[in-house]
Amino acid sequence: MRQLRRLRRLAGARRGSVTLEFVLASPELLLLLGFTIDYALLLRARVTLAGGVMSGAQYASVQGTSVTAGSLQSVVQQATGMSGITATVTGPACYCPSSYPVTLPATTSTCGSTCPADGSTARNYVRVVASYTYLPMMPGMSSIVATTLTESATAMLP
Repeated sequence: MRQLRRLRRLAGARRGSVTLEFVLASPELLLLLGFTIDYALLLRARVTLAGGVMSGAQYASVQGTSVTAGSLQSVVQQATGMSGITATVTGPACYCPSSYPVTLPATTSTCGSTCPADGSTARNYVRVVASYTYLPMMPGMSSIVATTLTESATAMLP
């Protein structure tokens, strides 16, 4: 009988309930905070990579047809300031673009020739593609979002 009274008294007690709720909720809140910070860092890496690719395309449009793939790769690396970036360059070569924004077809054309699709003139283009593998700080993040980031830019050369 006495034990039953003690159990009833403990069941109605409110002391320590806030502490217990905090202890139960804090791991989930910390996990959510960690994933939020990790996702923000992933987005920052993506924006930085896009800026580096755009810098490479801008550099190519200023340099013209004398631009080399090696110089564009180093421009992308320097503009991002991140290590582990893989930059590939297609061109400079003459193309008849198939759409706007420009997507380069698989085959090149002769510079100055007339494009069969729309009658425009084939021009020199360069395409810069960079990829970066983001290493998340939270375990399991790579199973939720893609951690291989790829950005590209195409520039018409003068």
